[in-house]
Amino acid sequence: MAKLIEIVKDETIKVSSNIINYDKPSTIYIPYNNYTSLINLNTKVAIGTPLFKTKNNLITSPISGTTKKYQKVTTLKGELYALEIINDYEESKRIKPQKKISLNKILKANLEKLLNLEFNLDFTNKKNLILNAIDDEPYVLTQNFYLLLNYEGFLEILDKFAKMFALDQVIICLKDTSSENISKLLECLGMYPNIELKILPNLYLLGNKTILLKYLNLNTESSLVIPTGVLYDIYNLIKRNRQKTDKLITISGNALANPSIIKVKIGTSLIDIINDIINLNTKEVTYIAGGLLTGKVIDPSNFIIDDDIDSVLIMKTKNSPPSTKCLECGACLDVCPVNINPLLLSNPNYLAKVKSKCLKCGLCSYICPAYINFNKYLNGGDHE
Repeated sequence: MAKLIEIVKDETIKVSSNIINYDKPSTIYIPYNNYTSLINLNTKVAIGTPLFKTKNNLITSPISGTTKKYQKVTTLKGELYALEIINDYEESKRIKPQKKISLNKILKANLEKLLNLEFNLDFTNKKNLILNAIDDEPYVLTQNFYLLLNYEGFLEILDKFAKMFALDQVIICLKDTSSENISKLLECLGMYPNIELKILPNLYLLGNKTILLKYLNLNTESSLVIPTGVLYDIYNLIKRNRQKTDKLITISGNALANPSIIKVKIGTSLIDIINDIINLNTKEVTYIAGGLLTGKVIDPSNFIIDDDIDSVLIMKTKNSPPSTKCLECGACLDVCPVNINPLLLSNPNYLAKVKSKCLKCGLCSYICPAYINFNKYLNGGDHE
């Protein structure tokens, strides 16, 4: 079992349960990566209009408006070209919403095909289903709030999965810090004997799929882990006939007066969110996408919200002490969940052997008293 630790929180970093809808951006940008284009420029599109075709599914427009041009944007994966769409605010839809239907009317074969093609989920030979509502990164509440806002619908669809796929176990996993979710689920679970709630300690990396299954003592081959954000998309498609157009992100940190959970259209520019919603309490700030431990510093001016990002921390800029010579304290060795020696990552031969094993959790760099940035070696950096 991997070593797990509790991250001591900095009380100056603010997190809030305030929820804001930012559903009418003036412009969105839809990245593409060698996809097949299905739309021309200067064309009117509605919500749900197919824009690109990938190997398994379609990428559709989250707003109605006009396609304008292709331009470079920045995501966690780096620079990509994206299709710019100007919002007309008409909210016209290509597919009219259907009436809410009972999940009991969905045929198993149709549901299996949909889950496989749209969400890459295969229930074949699966006996255990785990809904992962854990936000491992401190100061992030995104997965937690997907569950809080949709728990009744989630319970309904999990119960359907349990019966349709003859599952042995359906488990909702929460950390013990998620008190509001725990309270609401305990009120409802009596109606769903197929679903079990597991309340886990607030230890870092329990949100990792592999580590979570080991902690629960469940077989990897017979178990399926679904994050709450993915179940949100499944629920919207099945119950509401809604394409994937929006998502939740946490914006927190010690440099803003109003940390929030924001419901945002996919493809929205981060700088638009900041200018329209966020109240900074200082001018000198640093933006970190993805969390303090695993995220990276970004320039918000050209950064867009896509599927890969669930949080942005806005921190007061400070002059970090420069890396110094290793103190040989052994802290990085003690903290590594998979027993890698971070001190040897600068050796290309050692790095090649352990790179696939490394979880990229950031603990070694986070805990180092000499401020050595071990992450740079995983990203191809040179030896200091």
